Amino acid sequence: MTPRARRRAALAAAALAGCGSDGGPPRGVSSFWVQVVQVNGEAPPSAEAPLPANRGDTVDTWSFRIEARDAAGRRTPFDGMVRLSVDPGAVLDVEADDEGIAVGRNIRLRDGVAEGIAHVTAVYGPIRLWVEDLGYRPASRGDRPACANGVNDDAPGDMLVDFPADPGCAFADDDTEEGGSFSAGVSKPVAYASPRIADVQGGGSATPYPSEAMRIDTAAPQQVVVTRVSSDGFYVTDLAGQGSGFNHLFAYNFNTPANLRVCDRLEYLAGTVDEFFGFTQLSFPSYEIARAQEGAECLVPEPTVLDGPTIAGALAMERLESGLVRVEGFHIGERFGPRPARDNVFAAEQSNCDLNGDGQVDFDSQAERSCANACSDDPECSEWTSYSARGNYKITDGSSRIQIQTGTVSAFDPTSHRGEVIDAVTGTLRSFSGGSLNWTIEARCPDDLVCRAPGCAPATKPSKEACVRTRSLDDDDDAESN
Repeated sequence: MTPRARRRAALAAAALAGCGSDGGPPRGVSSFWVQVVQVNGEAPPSAEAPLPANRGDTVDTWSFRIEARDAAGRRTPFDGMVRLSVDPGAVLDVEADDEGIAVGRNIRLRDGVAEGIAHVTAVYGPIRLWVEDLGYRPASRGDRPACANGVNDDAPGDMLVDFPADPGCAFADDDTEEGGSFSAGVSKPVAYASPRIADVQGGGSATPYPSEAMRIDTAAPQQVVVTRVSSDGFYVTDLAGQGSGFNHLFAYNFNTPANLRVCDRLEYLAGTVDEFFGFTQLSFPSYEIARAQEGAECLVPEPTVLDGPTIAGALAMERLESGLVRVEGFHIGERFGPRPARDNVFAAEQSNCDLNGDGQVDFDSQAERSCANACSDDPECSEWTSYSARGNYKITDGSSRIQIQTGTVSAFDPTSHRGEVIDAVTGTLRSFSGGSLNWTIEARCPDDLVCRAPGCAPATKPSKEACVRTRSLDDDDDAESN
């Protein structure tokens, strides 16, 4: 070989070495292997037998093991804190084993390994434990952390000092302004069930899953039946929860779902859970329909008849929110009309508290506020501005009172029948947190209003008939989902 050839061979060998062909894969943490070893002291649940959805009112314990891995998948001696999280839900805190260190939702790996217990809540569906290296190193007790000392401790030229200005500071007690590798890892799914309607309602005044996008559990033994189709969505009841309540839900569709009818069952239901002024609803719903055909049994349950103690009980009414209910023998308030009230005195034609005529009751105005409150306290008074805006008006049996909305009965004019008894009014129960009278029964159709006035039905109908418009076998309403 000539000298020139030998030099070319040496340069080629050096170039190959520079490309890393002889150095092996890059070292350092690249990812984390994560395993959930036990859930509540037992083996993790299987997909065939998931745990019930956690509503956020209980805490589950997940025992875990974490290993730092390099790019080749080998365990690497990483020594640092990692952050634990779940989504949906929350990691409340982390416990390390006897030799480990845990701070809040962070745990320290030693020689690339950590074992501990995560306390989690509000988890549902197939859910994983996430681990990430944020570069967090908590300061020792009594020491002033680097991320709260008023000094730029990392790159002098970045002009970023302390938490939260410096992105290398995970928290104010972080003792390094250097960022982490942001290497991450995730466990296999831990099997929880999707929330039922009763879970979404939460068993109280507010949902435990605010602003969560989720799939509702509609699989057996759940039976989710459409009880009303309205101008802005639809109402459903889970028949599996009839004994305990909280089994009804409103799905806000923004308009009337054209392919849905009372008595249909839903085989799939998903959307974003919201609290609208105290009323739990599912926004932007997506659903699949098991259509009710002519001749098939309608599964809509009979309405719950409200008595005085139920109407007065906040929890009792919450159990029935969005469900079918009925009141019997109530009469329309006697003081109900468009003329302005004077000095908080109301009469048959005089219950309007919009005293300046601007179209609304101004609660910053002492006079209008006092008028509205006085009408609200009077069982025979229905404030006119509220009625003209939303169609709600008050009915009473002398001891109990509730609002109703009968706009779906177009031939019935409530102001023409003030003081008269309504034999029965049925409808879905809606809540609105403003004011002192928070519950309204909304009639679904003329079948729901029984009285002797024009537009009313002559007698109550069973739920399998009231407001039901079943499909015939040749019906062209063939859209099955939205």
